[in-house]
Amino acid sequence: MNAAQFFDHWNVVWRDLLRGVSMLRDQNLSFRPVGTYPRTVGDILRHVVNLEEGWIHFVIERSLPAWPDEAPERLVTVEAVRAEMDRVHKHTLGYLKSVPVEDFNRIVQVPGDGTPKLGWILWHVFEQQIHHRGELFLCLSLLGMERPEIDRPS
Repeated sequence: MNAAQFFDHWNVVWRDLLRGVSMLRDQNLSFRPVGTYPRTVGDILRHVVNLEEGWIHFVIERSLPAWPDEAPERLVTVEAVRAEMDRVHKHTLGYLKSVPVEDFNRIVQVPGDGTPKLGWILWHVFEQQIHHRGELFLCLSLLGMERPEIDRPS
C-alpha cells in the first residue's frame, strides 16, 4: 500500500474544496469575514497552496530551494489561484503514489526546525486542508452562497 491509497479520502476533500473554489468570483478573494480576522478568502486559498507545497515539496522532497512564498501579488484571480492549486496538488499526488506506508515512521529533518515523522507531516497537510476548506465554506455562507455538500463518499 502506498500513501495515495492510505490517504484515498484526500481526493474527496480536495474535490469538495475545489467545488467551493468554483463558486468564487475574483471580487470574493478580498472578502474578510471580520475586520480582525487574519486572512481574506484569497489568503486562505494561497495558504492552502503554500502549506502543501512547503511541507511536501520543500520539507519532504527537497525539490524547492526554500519554503515557498504565498505569492499574493501573483495569485489575484480565482483562475490563477485554481491553476496553482491544481499544479501543486498534481505534484503531491504523484509523490504520494511513490511513498510506501512503511515509510510513515521515517524521520524528516525540517530545515532549521525539528524532526517529525513523515506520517505526521502528511496527516498535518491533510488535516490543514480540511480545516481551511471549513474556513472557505464559512466564508461562502457569509457571502450569501450555499456551501457545497460534503457528506457523501464520492
